[in-house]
Amino acid sequence: MLDRIKQIIDYSNLNNSSFADKIGMNKSTLSHVLSGRNNPSLDLILNIIESFPEINPEWLLTGNKTM
Repeated sequence: MLDRIKQIIDYSNLNNSSFADKIGMNKSTLSHVLSGRNNPSLDLILNIIESFPEINPEWLLTGNKTM
């Protein structure tokens, strides 16, 4: 899932800080997830799905189907 989150950041043309702001998450929380220190929380996943309705939730969660 980490790779898919990074793909969404690239897709959105935002830096990590701006992406965290867009999804309403603390920058340090996102940083810990992106570094692999922490696993993505349910809140982070739901915030991504809500902030990017064009992203397929099944793809984000499982990697199946297309972005």
